[in-house]
Amino acid sequence: MSHMRKTLGLAETRAAINAMLAKARDMGGRPVALVVCDDRGDVICQIAMAGVNAALARQNAFKKAYTSAVMRIDTQGFEERVKDMPGGVAYFGNPSFFAGGGGAVLVVGDGTVIGGIGVSGRTNEEDEEIAQTGKATLLASLSPA
Repeated sequence: MSHMRKTLGLAETRAAINAMLAKARDMGGRPVALVVCDDRGDVICQIAMAGVNAALARQNAFKKAYTSAVMRIDTQGFEERVKDMPGGVAYFGNPSFFAGGGGAVLVVGDGTVIGGIGVSGRTNEEDEEIAQTGKATLLASLSPA
């Protein structure tokens, strides 16, 4: 018996990135960095709009995607989970973890986690809205027509 596992590919990732870029442009505001990781937290695609805060947004977008993928939870949910822990997110000892808006876990219909999305450059609420657009687009691209 072979085990087939759904994995995240470049086509779905690019569809999500394009949808998030369009959403960010439609919303107006500061430029953003966007990252899509696989289920192990490895980057599949990373994009940054011209003028994005290079020192923070790129790194935080990665941290949000990574956290969502490896912790199997959106970063807003992760923030809720760690708020009462001693040291908060630092409790885990992983400097790549992030708690707050803008990170979305990607889960297919059978419950398999296939990756995470991270958006950074704006408020947590705006980052979250853009990330959820990417998540919806990516998951829809995996659904049979």
